[in-house]
Amino acid sequence: MTNRLFLLGAIAAGLLLALVGALSISNTAAQSVDSSQSPGSMTQDKGDKPSYVYALNKKYLDYENGVFRVRAGDGGAIAPLTAFFPSHAEIKVGETVAFYNPTRVSEPHTVTFIMDQGYYADFAVPFVIADGTSPVPAVPNSNADPVVMPGPDGTSIIVALNARSMNPVAIDAAGNATYLPLNANYTFTGGEKYINSGWFWPEGMVPPGLPPLESFSVTFNQAGTYNYICVIHPWMTGDVVVS
Repeated sequence: MTNRLFLLGAIAAGLLLALVGALSISNTAAQSVDSSQSPGSMTQDKGDKPSYVYALNKKYLDYENGVFRVRAGDGGAIAPLTAFFPSHAEIKVGETVAFYNPTRVSEPHTVTFIMDQGYYADFAVPFVIADGTSPVPAVPNSNADPVVMPGPDGTSIIVALNARSMNPVAIDAAGNATYLPLNANYTFTGGEKYINSGWFWPEGMVPPGLPPLESFSVTFNQAGTYNYICVIHPWMTGDVVVS
């Protein structure tokens, strides 16, 4: 049963990535962006060079009045950048790191601090529902049917999107989850297990029906090194050093 649930989660995550790709492609076509003329664009061969990434980190350094601004992604339709710029921030206690998404197509990112790896949140996960319960599409007469499979003890399993991946949320030291306001400015209290921005998009490019998330800010009141990741593009990593 455990292996089957894991497989269901993996399949659901793959389907969700395909959905996000379709949303991005659809919005890209509608916007008709010419990224080849944009200063943030880069060719594939340049993007593979550490020296080029280092130059972009220096170029996009933006630190003023106690706020360190970090780009989550950049570029356009031909060569979107899936990296944080700058990926390393050094601030003082009480200062803030503000994340935003300047990509010129509707590519989402997250800023996710995972202090306890047991709290990693997949995009979509299987849930057990009572036997005989039939989910009904929210849009009447829509061409939709949920994936439902036999579960333990006469129950059924349905795959659903995970709010703790897609929405802003913080989980404290006791494991209690608190959903944050959209475009939140969160303050670390110490001992958190998990902090997530939710899926945030470039300004004005949030796909219809999704939460209007376009930014996320974190204020650090304790010294230390804080590592974060984009769970949509797991090679996107960064850190904040607070002194």
